[in-house]
Amino acid sequence: MEILATIVLAFAVLIGLSYFAILPKPASHRRALWKTLPVSLLALYALLMEAPDLLVLALVLSALGDAFLAYEGEKNFMGGLSSFLLAHIAYGVLFHEIGDFRILTGETWRLVAAGLAVVLAVVLVAYLWRPAGRLAPAVLAYATAIAAMAILSLGVPPVAVFAGAALFLSSDAVLAIETFRMEKSHPMRWLAALYVWASYFAAQVVLTLAVVAFAS
Repeated sequence: MEILATIVLAFAVLIGLSYFAILPKPASHRRALWKTLPVSLLALYALLMEAPDLLVLALVLSALGDAFLAYEGEKNFMGGLSSFLLAHIAYGVLFHEIGDFRILTGETWRLVAAGLAVVLAVVLVAYLWRPAGRLAPAVLAYATAIAAMAILSLGVPPVAVFAGAALFLSSDAVLAIETFRMEKSHPMRWLAALYVWASYFAAQVVLTLAVVAFAS
């Protein structure tokens, strides 16, 4: 089973890296499939490795969010936002179950990192509140969920778990700025899109491997 899981993981990473070549192309079913496959395969890898069910659920919800965000339009955006909101809640509950709050409060750097996660969330919501318009409450709910997820990840002993959560937080922050603050013609928009995929996929790989290793 581990050999099969390793093959699945290798395909996930290869497809995830190859998505950079498809990223600039217009929305299409082919592009959506290519975007959804990598994290779907990570979910399969986690399942084969008998990882906690909440990790599998978080990855499946993330893949669903990828599918929504592969297309344009407000309905797809809200579908993606909802899917990732649930994914962050699943990650948060997972970290709460496998972690220990005493670890967070017992090390200074973890307390500082938790404080920075809160500050980043507050600054991001304030920066996006007006441009987000009627979607501002959804942005607030999402920022709260991902900040909570990042804080809960600090209660899990392996530093890699927080590293993955931090990458996820940074990816979502840049995506939010790209969505609400950058015009289609903004010269840095392409760079933002590259960073979002790179940091997001790296986050999912790091979180998957770290949780599988810790829970085994």
